[in-house]
Amino acid sequence: MEFRVLVPQKIAQEGIRLLEENGASMVVPPSYDEATLVNYVRDVDAIIARTEIYSHRVLENANRLKIIARHGIGVDNIDVKAATKYGIKVTNTPSANINAVAELVLTFMLASTRHLLPIDDAVRHGNFDIRNRLFGYELNGKTLGIIGFGNIGRLIAEKCRLGLGMNIVVFDPYVTAEDVELYVKLTESLEYLLRISDVVTLHVPYVSTTHHLLHKGSFQMMKKDAILINAARGGVVDEKALVEALMNGEIRGACVDVFEEEPPRAENPLFKLENVIVTPHLGAQTHEAFKKMAIDAANEIISVKNGEVPEHLIHPVTT
Repeated sequence: MEFRVLVPQKIAQEGIRLLEENGASMVVPPSYDEATLVNYVRDVDAIIARTEIYSHRVLENANRLKIIARHGIGVDNIDVKAATKYGIKVTNTPSANINAVAELVLTFMLASTRHLLPIDDAVRHGNFDIRNRLFGYELNGKTLGIIGFGNIGRLIAEKCRLGLGMNIVVFDPYVTAEDVELYVKLTESLEYLLRISDVVTLHVPYVSTTHHLLHKGSFQMMKKDAILINAARGGVVDEKALVEALMNGEIRGACVDVFEEEPPRAENPLFKLENVIVTPHLGAQTHEAFKKMAIDAANEIISVKNGEVPEHLIHPVTT
């Protein structure tokens, strides 16, 4: 029987080519709303998943589906419990985009501390004297608080300590002192991290225990000149509370790549604030990461097609 792979959203051609070279054929649906996915999952063996939603309703119609290979790290758009129930393997690509996300976080830090967006706008409108009125901040010697110390958090710590001379403090209940470099200060107190950090960056998955991990009280703990960066998942931050904190001067600024609702509505209040940088969930959107995610996801599918165990299976499915 033909081995069919559903590709609802665009991926790099290198991934498509690898699958085709290994005997798979691609199925591209006209859209990726739930009703369309319900129809298309009936007759496919594998899926390369990006941001589309794989609900219980979708998966219960997947008669021959063997694997959902997530093109990225987070799997909060996949009902993993339902996948387990129906014997569908779920994998991700945990290392493919870590450098892309880490570099975006550094971009956010540098752009916000040097006020690049308002300065760019001022110069374009003839205000060259902005150079004498809007001074920036240096990151050297400042404290970076990293919440979540997986692959991305570790790479950010390395770049910021060794490249920028920042002090690194980390909160991650699943990490021990033996797991971190000597330049990393590990704390068991999220409150402590929030109180001492000049920049706070989030790198945790979105699960029930991390919903609104940062909330109104969190922002009240932070330094008034602190900057928050969220390139993880929107639901990790109480967006309404963040807006209030920014408007009330409880923190100096925020850089937001992810939103509680995606795509965000045009009237999202974050868009009206000058002390915010917003981007459209593009942490992994580099040519290099896009190619590697496609290849890594394709390799997981090929492993399953060949009767092998995929490298990055995220749940205990063996059927």
